Amino acid sequence: MADLILRMIPRRVRISTTEIRERLKSEYGIETTLRTVQRDLITLEASEFPLECDDNRPAGWCWRKDATAFDIPNMDPVTALTFKLAEKHITRMMPHGVISALKPYIKAADERLKLTKESTLSRWPDKIRVVSRNLAMIPPVVTEDVTDSVYSALLEERRFKADYRTMTGRKKTYEVNPLGMAFVDGLTYLIASLNEHQDPVLLLLHRILKIELLNKPVSVPADFDLDAYIARELTFPVGGPIRLVIKFGNKEDIIRLEEAPISVDQKITLREDGAFELTATVEDTLQLHWWLRGYGERVEVVAPKGLRHKFVEIAAQMSTMYMAK
Repeated sequence: MADLILRMIPRRVRISTTEIRERLKSEYGIETTLRTVQRDLITLEASEFPLECDDNRPAGWCWRKDATAFDIPNMDPVTALTFKLAEKHITRMMPHGVISALKPYIKAADERLKLTKESTLSRWPDKIRVVSRNLAMIPPVVTEDVTDSVYSALLEERRFKADYRTMTGRKKTYEVNPLGMAFVDGLTYLIASLNEHQDPVLLLLHRILKIELLNKPVSVPADFDLDAYIARELTFPVGGPIRLVIKFGNKEDIIRLEEAPISVDQKITLREDGAFELTATVEDTLQLHWWLRGYGERVEVVAPKGLRHKFVEIAAQMSTMYMAK
């Protein structure tokens, strides 16, 4: 029975001996007393299981914060390696509060890999790197309380009341109807509708100051599609599809674009003046503008006229700024 009790003990909240006794009966058909459950827990704690209890009656139990994960029995080397790779490659995309939930499993993975005879497997994380071409920025901190509450609201499809800090620094209180979440370059966006409004908006998790879960169900608009919303809003649209024509003088840039095209209908031709002309149908978004500006003087926007005019203005403004004494 002790192993069943261990599996019931949570990490972040406490479970009472009464709840454990009721679950033993309802889930496993085991009849027992509160005294027996309490005695078994005290014995487990004395046997060096990292448990802790409060002084409530009945007592509430949980794992200590530094406890190793016990709910993945006999973790094999491949599973351990998966957790180690997750630790290395998702921490930049996830809030700190989310990563903390994985720490017990990562700790168990460390211990498992130290014991494995497959030394080449244990050295695998030292051989793999994921590199981003974006400027590395330090993700804002999201508190564990906010993270846990938002995840609970999404999972349980419950609304919540939130104090939110706007971009201008003002604090506003909303009733939030959560619909989805997206991770973008270290930022966590919550897609939700507010108060009685139906249209979804974007909230940044690190700007949520306080949360109170409500016993009110989420209402999902009939025409809401999370992927469509993200594609529309998180690419920062400027207009609709455009036929982009740009000119490159650097052969290396063209080789990279031949290997990784920006659209399925991309075409590259060699011009009489020795430059390369790329044509492609793409969405007119701020992401496209930022991508083009990243090439600096190595790219010239030929068409459409509106976009070319925009870059003429940018070039003039930058020239004025850099030439100013």
